[in-house]
Amino acid sequence: MDTVRIGLVGCGGMGRALFAQAATLDYARIVAVSDLDEARRGEAAEQFGCEGIADFAALIARDDIDAVFVATPGGYHREVVEAAAAAGKHIFSEKPLATSVEDCDAMIAAVERAGVKHATGQVCRFHPTHLRLKQMMSEGPLGPVLGMYVERLGARWAASHPTWRLSYKLSGGALMEINAHEIDFMLWLAGPVKRVSAVGGQMLEDRTDYPDLVFVSMTFESGAVGVLQSSSIATLGSYAGRFDCMDGSASVAQLFGGPITYKLRDSDETKTVTPEEMKVETPVLGEVRAFLEALRNGSEPPVTFQDGRAAVQVAEAAYQSVESGQPIELS
Repeated sequence: MDTVRIGLVGCGGMGRALFAQAATLDYARIVAVSDLDEARRGEAAEQFGCEGIADFAALIARDDIDAVFVATPGGYHREVVEAAAAAGKHIFSEKPLATSVEDCDAMIAAVERAGVKHATGQVCRFHPTHLRLKQMMSEGPLGPVLGMYVERLGARWAASHPTWRLSYKLSGGALMEINAHEIDFMLWLAGPVKRVSAVGGQMLEDRTDYPDLVFVSMTFESGAVGVLQSSSIATLGSYAGRFDCMDGSASVAQLFGGPITYKLRDSDETKTVTPEEMKVETPVLGEVRAFLEALRNGSEPPVTFQDGRAAVQVAEAAYQSVESGQPIELS
């Protein structure tokens, strides 16, 4: 198809960010947006110069929409995706794909049954520092990753945060709503996980029904190991990582666009890849473009529902491990 006609379900911040980037592509035509909140729906319709529809089912039923972007809270994704797939629409779903593996499997079955293309918004794969680390491991000079540590530390949810983020059923907790990004990144680097062990708990945050501090240990099928620290109680924030690889090590103090410091095993020199050397297009534009161009040329999107499921599976297993005190084997 030359022009891709698109609709949006969920007009919150992320949904509008996705469509703001889609609007810059001359082959994307925004047809309609849907949200139960009248104010959000009206603002988005005005911003994108399109129709605003309260009922997402009415948007999905339209014949002049080829693809649907789903940006509701994760706990609502399954209902929207199953309806969109049944209507023959291609689907881009924000992360987390869902808030349970069971829902992910139902969504994958729906898109496979319908034969529609599908993508998940794991945007870190389009961020410059994440992308360069992946390239340095797969193409050189670092070689395959053997062990890694990633931390994403933030403060308690502010009163201004959407209340749905306080609910595990709707958000999937921090490990899905936030750390789906880091989990997907680690899976992208090292491949499938075979075992998850986690410790943590609900230390300070009494408004949620899920842990606010978790250390997740992952054993990968490749033999690599990794640890993710997730915190929403930190007064000193951080988004950093360290990666020990076959041919050297790398350290990043700021994974969102910061420099990469690395040293190879056969060298005494410590080198740096600067942000200026890692320039890429806006990451959200990158993921939107990749999905829409796959529809135009008939290829498979680079990040699919199966990738989204893998991140949810690790997060779900981590919560199970925290609760049981036992490692969880993944099938």
